[in-house]
Amino acid sequence: MPPAKQTRTLDVRPIPTWERHGRIFSAFADLRGDASLTIVTDHEPRPLHLQFQERHPDEFVWEQRQVGSGRWEVKLQWSPRAENGVDDQTFFQRCAVLSNASEETLRAFQQVAGERTFEEGASIVEQDAQWPYLGLVRSGTLSAIIGSSTGRDQGLFDFLQGDTFGDVETLDGGRTLARIVVTAAPARVVLIPRGIVISAMMADPTFGRQLAAVCAQRVRVLAAHFSAHVAHPAIARVAAALLPYASADAGLAPSLGPLQHMTQNQLAVVAGTAKEVAARAIAELEAAGALQRTQGHISRIDRAKLRAFIPEQ
Repeated sequence: MPPAKQTRTLDVRPIPTWERHGRIFSAFADLRGDASLTIVTDHEPRPLHLQFQERHPDEFVWEQRQVGSGRWEVKLQWSPRAENGVDDQTFFQRCAVLSNASEETLRAFQQVAGERTFEEGASIVEQDAQWPYLGLVRSGTLSAIIGSSTGRDQGLFDFLQGDTFGDVETLDGGRTLARIVVTAAPARVVLIPRGIVISAMMADPTFGRQLAAVCAQRVRVLAAHFSAHVAHPAIARVAAALLPYASADAGLAPSLGPLQHMTQNQLAVVAGTAKEVAARAIAELEAAGALQRTQGHISRIDRAKLRAFIPEQ
């Protein structure tokens, strides 16, 4: 029996926000071999993920879970290293859903994988369409956006490097829940035919459980969206949409890169409200000192003041 992998847990919730990332990067640097580090935090860790992509591109495996109200966990470990660039197998092992998959699963995926590149704003697949693939994001950022008969769009999920999309449709064989749009380009995606994925799930229970866990997380995100629409005013939803792009630094600190290029219409989609309502909410947040705009784009955010507008869950 192979030795158990070493794991360490770092709960950063008692630590001041502006000190957390330094502690996390230090703990990650201390990992050896296939040891892992589990971070416990009280908010969606998008800022941390973006910082890891900047500091350690193609060097880490990121497995994120929301496990309850105000509790998120991220499992981190160093990724496999490739001799001559990042080949398909190395890329697959850097995706959380495949990081512990069997060699047979990785080989099967390598044999059928197809890669495509999309520019910003492109729709990879439309809502309510037949989509016979499990997708893996190799670079760029994608968003799942659901439309309604009234023409109102709602952002559901974001997909960052190493994330899967089309997972719910892969499991149940149904039509797509939402439109998949490129929000940061160029986006390179790897597509695996659904039949191969289903066969791998049956032969490789570890991979099957990982993919099922991803779908469970989708349910939690959808439940949070529903709860926010029922209980929270528009300004709270806009503040929550902005929070993942807020730096961990104290006071008015530069917002994370993607936000500085987002339009009010895009923010309205994420918050699930009208553009005019989002504009009023942003103006109110700016008047309260929670954010600052430069040439119409949100350039700085005060994380603490922004969180004050978001009801505790």
